[in-house]
Amino acid sequence: MSDKNSPPTLTDPTGMGGVIAQEGFDYQYWDGLSRLPAWLRNPAFEHLLFEGLEDLEARFFAPHAPEGHVLERYQSKGSSLTPGQVREVLESFLKFETAFPNIARVQTLVTPKLPKTVEWLGRNPERVRKARPFYAPFTEISKASDRQLVDRHVKEYGAPLGEFIFKSVEVSEKTFSDHDQAAVAFAHALELVFPELDVVSRQARQAFDSLLGLIRRNVGAPLRREVLRGAIEASLGKSLPLGDAFPLRIRSDRNASDENALEIDASAFSGGDRPFPDEALWRHDLLKPLDRTSKWLRGQSISRVRVTGSYRLTSAICIGWALRSAIGLELEVETRDGIWATNERPAPGIGSLASTIAKPERLDGDQLNVAIGILRNPASDLQSTAGRASETVLSFHLPTAIASAHDAQAGVGMVKQAIDEAVQRMRPATINLYFAGPAAFAVALGHRWNALPRTQLHEFQSSSGRYIPTALIA
Repeated sequence: MSDKNSPPTLTDPTGMGGVIAQEGFDYQYWDGLSRLPAWLRNPAFEHLLFEGLEDLEARFFAPHAPEGHVLERYQSKGSSLTPGQVREVLESFLKFETAFPNIARVQTLVTPKLPKTVEWLGRNPERVRKARPFYAPFTEISKASDRQLVDRHVKEYGAPLGEFIFKSVEVSEKTFSDHDQAAVAFAHALELVFPELDVVSRQARQAFDSLLGLIRRNVGAPLRREVLRGAIEASLGKSLPLGDAFPLRIRSDRNASDENALEIDASAFSGGDRPFPDEALWRHDLLKPLDRTSKWLRGQSISRVRVTGSYRLTSAICIGWALRSAIGLELEVETRDGIWATNERPAPGIGSLASTIAKPERLDGDQLNVAIGILRNPASDLQSTAGRASETVLSFHLPTAIASAHDAQAGVGMVKQAIDEAVQRMRPATINLYFAGPAAFAVALGHRWNALPRTQLHEFQSSSGRYIPTALIA
């Protein structure tokens, strides 16, 4: 018999309870299927598991998480609960978090109806959550509502349980009276998430029944995203409109999240009034998640990535370098003028730009200094802003704006050729890179930064009037 304080395991009484009991299975299956369309829209969704450590668990790739993945966990109770039974569920969530911290992104109690005395558990947090985007500019309003909610949770459940519930638990009231109603809920979710599908009710019902059979045959075994998607598409007779390129969004302090894209949180590297982070932070909080994402994409046999969001120049080069062509990835970079695709490369001998290239006469110690400028030429003041003598600088200057993906790739090709020649001739141990130009071009440049020495990136700091070292790519 397991100790009540021991961590949850797959073979303890709690873990085996769903396998042994028969009642309530349909309710948790129906709830899971009603959530499935939204999960499939989320490109980070990987697996679904019924009757693991919880009634239902969904697994997602998460590049910033300690383990690189997170779970969403759902305990489904199809019958009425007492306040004491609600507490037991919430305590089981805290037990999991205590034993396995930072693995569950959210844990949810799903039930048709909460007891009267704790109805607020579902109602109040949802009200605050829905209104939060509207009040986002008014931080004190949001903080006041959050403080009131925390106090209410702690008053009802004490600490630390109440604080944990506020932070990490959701309560969802869902009523499925029978199979038909559950099928309608699934069809509605499918239409809501994929409105362009134009699915008739008969097809949606076939998809629901196919998925239900698939789940029942695989209780306790993970169901992969591709299998679930395939079951839906076979029943519908058409593909889910998920796009040809994998959506990757770079979030800064100037843009919002996108639930339909994998997110890289680069908000700490957004610039503005804040000083540039040191190299260790770039490495741990940006390059490491990007590298983890790159490996995961290749493991999923994904070769095309669409990059959206906003990011500064160092982040742009890091994005392109982590997802570079040498490891088999192509990018679609969102710009104001449309998409710049990295495979729109000019034919040999075609597409040269009217640029100026100055070759270095010598190394700076064992370092090669590279200045790349679109419109503005950073090489002209590198001596005063970075202490680099002009004869140690490889300079590429394009006095006109980049107008298309074709021009961007032509420019990158010229830059790369010049750097490759200098590296072969001078054999530097390190490259110091100084760049001024559009962020999309910086992504394209990083994407082709292959087979070169380790490179120290720099950015110009207006307050000091100097170039500051940022990330190191190696």
